[in-house]
Amino acid sequence: MANDATNTAVSPPKLTSLSPSRASDFKTCPQLYKFKSIDKIPTVPTIYQARGTTAHLALERLFQLPARERTPDRLYELFRAAWMELKPQEYPDLFTSVDDERAWGVESLGLLASYFTVEDPTSFEPLELEMDLTVAVNDMTIRGILDRMETITETTPEGSPRDVLVITDYKTGKAPPQQYANKAFFALKIYALLIRITRGFTPDRLRLLYLNGPTEYTMDITDEQLDAMERQLEALWTAIDRAITTGRWPAKKSRLCDWCDFKAELCPVWQDDPEETS
Repeated sequence: MANDATNTAVSPPKLTSLSPSRASDFKTCPQLYKFKSIDKIPTVPTIYQARGTTAHLALERLFQLPARERTPDRLYELFRAAWMELKPQEYPDLFTSVDDERAWGVESLGLLASYFTVEDPTSFEPLELEMDLTVAVNDMTIRGILDRMETITETTPEGSPRDVLVITDYKTGKAPPQQYANKAFFALKIYALLIRITRGFTPDRLRLLYLNGPTEYTMDITDEQLDAMERQLEALWTAIDRAITTGRWPAKKSRLCDWCDFKAELCPVWQDDPEETS
């Protein structure tokens, strides 16, 4: 009898789920996706990641309070409390000195102060906070967490009131220039598609809120755009599954390489050709 080991076929791995951020990684550079999702190479946490995670948690908790308590001072308190929770487990060695940590905290509170110049958190009640969306989209499973969904009332050109369903994503980094803003809505379009599938209605507007500035970008959305996003997701899913099976992960050079954690040490394109991107 032949050895069982010689008869056992090893099935290639299959893509089981995809998040908006990982889909964006693959669009940017398939090799980047491989480093993050297939190889699962750990990266060193940065002060910017720590600020983003802590600010998101603080803003989530701000909207869990009664409207009258959503003040700048309360948001600062929530940020400090969130940092004390997150620091020991996720960022224990982020700062080499108390002074560095304090400077980071002061800068972070400055960004949170700018939030109140963009919107008044006492003026509305979110419909959802930190929406956990894991959704079957045809043969795909798409998963992610959306920061916020709310209804606002605005006045139409004819002077009548109109309710607008908005999904909002916070960003603590700098906003891209206006000419590149549309690309930044990629993830929010996916979230709008997931809401349409799970809730049976289409959000009216996508909103990116950059605290560093601050800058606000909005985009009104249509079912036709979401249909196109569904087709794009299917194409990305197929391409990722094919790359997993074939083991081919082409690297794409771009200006975004300058912010890649893997450029200097691991990226095969930059190891072979370290010339500056065009």
